[in-house]
Amino acid sequence: MRSVAPGKIIISGEHSVVYGSPALAVAVDIHANAVVERLDEPGIHLHLDNYGKLASLPLAELEQVRLTIDEAYQHYLLGRCTVDKVLPHAGELYLYAIASLYNSYSLPFGHGLDISLKSAIPVRSGMGSSAATVASVLVAVAGYFGVQLDKESLFRFTSHTERLQHGCTSTIDPMVTVHGGLVRVENSQLTQSSELPELNWYLVNTGEPEVSTGQCVAEVRRRFGTSTIWNEFAAIIQGLEQAFVCRDTRALREYVKRNHQLLVDIGVVPDTVQRFISDLKSHYGAAGKISGAGAVHGEKAGFVLVQSDEPVESLCHEYGFSVARLQADPLGARLCH
Repeated sequence: MRSVAPGKIIISGEHSVVYGSPALAVAVDIHANAVVERLDEPGIHLHLDNYGKLASLPLAELEQVRLTIDEAYQHYLLGRCTVDKVLPHAGELYLYAIASLYNSYSLPFGHGLDISLKSAIPVRSGMGSSAATVASVLVAVAGYFGVQLDKESLFRFTSHTERLQHGCTSTIDPMVTVHGGLVRVENSQLTQSSELPELNWYLVNTGEPEVSTGQCVAEVRRRFGTSTIWNEFAAIIQGLEQAFVCRDTRALREYVKRNHQLLVDIGVVPDTVQRFISDLKSHYGAAGKISGAGAVHGEKAGFVLVQSDEPVESLCHEYGFSVARLQADPLGARLCH
């Protein structure tokens, strides 16, 4: 039994969503996938591509692992430990998700499962790698046992598992990977749009930032926490949504440019990346903006989302940046037959 689940790209709202403004994200055709096969012994073997065995556990111990992790999470909520202590080993994230399925649907213990997990989604990139891998495992295991796991249930299982890593209930990453398409989030409320953006877009990797997302968010809050600039970000989101609905590429590009300038104003776009985005405009008439937290120090800012009618590989090569053409995934996490 095989499944896939897409990664996501933030179109707009990376920082402003913290201050109550909306954010837009879209599922893209960069996937995690899981394959589940029968294991004669009553256990769970989990393998991760290019890593080897991630976890191995007798089925009889699966429920106890779930209970132990729940107890550790309660300790975190009470301030008795940090969130990184909830899951001491990476494989426990997936064991917890699988245990939740076994517990909720009373799955049989007669034989075990051999699970192979692969992902083309870069980790620590803001593309929702963790949520996608969790969702793909859940879909594959449920499908193996013939469980009809609807989108709402899959979202609930995925977000419930993801909270163990983030310390709070995760929403936008699980929503996008589960449902696919275009998703809007505002004040923790999420809605899915049937309108998909025309992704004549490219994803450019400028390199891993020298500072963490948390450091960026904290610095922006220190400087702009009480600013009215977030209202300007909210207006950009409204314009982008309208441009998507109307299929207005010119307006879409204009709003991306405005969004970029606002990100420059709050100080999360390094000089080198600013020059690159300026060159995109002069070379191709294209628009670009960072997709993620960006950086308050250094010259690398993670990913830049580019809207262009022409290929941009030549300019990316000049800057030493890798680039990939993007396509939307309208289906979300699913079984592959």
